[in-house]
Amino acid sequence: MASWLFACLLTLVTVVVLPVPGVRAEVFTALVHMEGLVSLEKELLGGLESYLELERQRLGRVEQFADRVRLALTSASQDPSTHLSDPVNAYQLVNRFTNGWATLHDHVYEDNAQGLMANISYYNFRFPDTEDFTGAVTAILRLQDTYRLSPSLITSGKLGTTTTLPMTSEESFQLAMDVYDSKDYRYARDWMKETLRLLDEEGHSSTVDLSDVYDHLSFAEYKLGNLKRAAHYTRLMLQNDPTHARAQRNVAYFEELIRTEPEKYINQDDERGEEGEGETAESRESMTQYERYQSLCRGPWPLPKEYDSELTCFYYDNHRTPSLVIRPVKVEVVFHKPRIFMLRGILSEREMDRLKELAGPILKRATAKNADSGKDEPAHYRISKSGWLSSKHDPLGYVDRIDRRIEDFTGLTMSTAEQLQVVNYGIGGHYEPHYDFGTDEASFTDGKDRNRIATVLFYLSDVELGGATVFPIVGARIQPFKGDAAFWWNLKKSGEGDMLTRHAGCPVLVGTKWVCNKWIHEGGQEFRRRCGLTPNEESYGHSL
Repeated sequence: MASWLFACLLTLVTVVVLPVPGVRAEVFTALVHMEGLVSLEKELLGGLESYLELERQRLGRVEQFADRVRLALTSASQDPSTHLSDPVNAYQLVNRFTNGWATLHDHVYEDNAQGLMANISYYNFRFPDTEDFTGAVTAILRLQDTYRLSPSLITSGKLGTTTTLPMTSEESFQLAMDVYDSKDYRYARDWMKETLRLLDEEGHSSTVDLSDVYDHLSFAEYKLGNLKRAAHYTRLMLQNDPTHARAQRNVAYFEELIRTEPEKYINQDDERGEEGEGETAESRESMTQYERYQSLCRGPWPLPKEYDSELTCFYYDNHRTPSLVIRPVKVEVVFHKPRIFMLRGILSEREMDRLKELAGPILKRATAKNADSGKDEPAHYRISKSGWLSSKHDPLGYVDRIDRRIEDFTGLTMSTAEQLQVVNYGIGGHYEPHYDFGTDEASFTDGKDRNRIATVLFYLSDVELGGATVFPIVGARIQPFKGDAAFWWNLKKSGEGDMLTRHAGCPVLVGTKWVCNKWIHEGGQEFRRRCGLTPNEESYGHSL
């Protein structure tokens, strides 16, 4: 630092101290010649003070960033999994890398920062990129939309049972700008307004330019057709920066539009109120399927009284299967049609830990085939990573043991079943409504294994908030409980797909969600699940 400062000052002196006409360069030989040095030093001091002020601001920003990292790591270091289960913590972590560590070199450039810069450059390939940041932003918006959360609740860090580090105005503004750049002006407006609120709370400690917020907020309101609000925020922008020429022109433009076309811009787009309040059975009937999905994610619907007698609990040994005679399965029927079973405590802690341990190194993001290009691309309707496990992955035999257990309680052969799929959900991770069976029969009729006849869905973790499995067509909802499994038939006994089994994984609001599923195919089940006497015959009683 000292050498860099000396070089800076030496440059200034070299430029400024030139021979003055009639005065010798050796100024120490005459006091009169030294009088000019007073003015020179005043000039140098002004430059030095400007430099020091800039350095204080720069170091203040670096120290502010370091303080937030220290605070975050105080919580994260104790239990990273629990810390990252809160979506705000996860967003802040990605944001610190994409908008903090990755840009730190803009603030730190002196000689004694070379070690830090070398480290940043060396590890840069491991940093989250802009796609990760956009993904984190999208997750926050998904949670906001699904669970009807206000931006202020999200930034407060009080989503779950533990309070986390609140978001700053900088983080709120960066989120708002990402949404703004994607032209989602309603959410951009929400988050620009939240940025204003945080700026008011923080005072002068923020680096966010108030005029910049007003500018973007005004344009968002304009794009939403709210000319009066657009004009209002532009006036506030002018109060903050009276010389802003474009703001002056915009105010005149907005006022002219309001004067000449008032009917077009009155209550064009009111602020969004709290949606989802006062839902009734009648209002749910008129919902779209996606709205039903979101409503179920927010909480269970009351079940009709006539279902009460069908929702039962029993111990199940599948016709005296030897392994189940000793330890029968605890079964709960949680929904009547389609018939959804919960198998309570079906996996042990050791088994669940083993599945996660095996899957961790092979997890890959879910992809889907692009219909135009034919290439596999990230599936935006499913935010998770998954890994497939077979006996070859597990010399200790846990995978085989779980497969045998599935065969014992379902009575179905595993020879045509798919491998165990272990899934870990990401920030706001979800899986939008879908069927497990193939609706395009041509995709399955050619192969001997044919379609997916049944699904077993194991829950490998509890989820503090969100993450439910919901069936939007019928209104069923399953909250994950660690060690339990859900089971349902995807196909009727006739082999026809059961369209009522359309289901979804709700966004994870707070917590970590691990699941493991087994998809069982029709092939080899001909004498294990026989056709009924009628096309729509179903199984009832104390059996799966």
